[in-house]
Amino acid sequence: MTNQDLIKKAKELVRPVKLSGQTIAAEVGGALVTDKDNMYFGVSIHASCGVGFCAEHNAIGMMVTNSESKIKTIVAVGKDGKILPPCGRCREIMYQVNPANAETDVIVSENKVMKLKDLLPLWWQTELFEE
Repeated sequence: MTNQDLIKKAKELVRPVKLSGQTIAAEVGGALVTDKDNMYFGVSIHASCGVGFCAEHNAIGMMVTNSESKIKTIVAVGKDGKILPPCGRCREIMYQVNPANAETDVIVSENKVMKLKDLLPLWWQTELFEE
């Protein structure tokens, strides 16, 4: 699975749909590959009251549901087809589900990949995860 394949899968998930009132799903598609080469996908749910979640959270939830926690590569794509770097909440949950995810490749643009640890400098709970 190449990064371009993963980006394509995330783009295919973007199909915005109004669920109710101000609630819209699938404005962002997320895809990840685990260290076991399994793929998991998710879409965003944007609710005006702030209880929605990001596509990455959805994909991570699917991964954890399937008894995995180590992410090799992850990407999110918005409705305009543009790659979106993960928000702080998404970065945090990646690290919280498995500290080894500090080495996750995060696709932040068509031609740029960064390690999660570089997106989480001076992490606030480092001492809790030290072995």
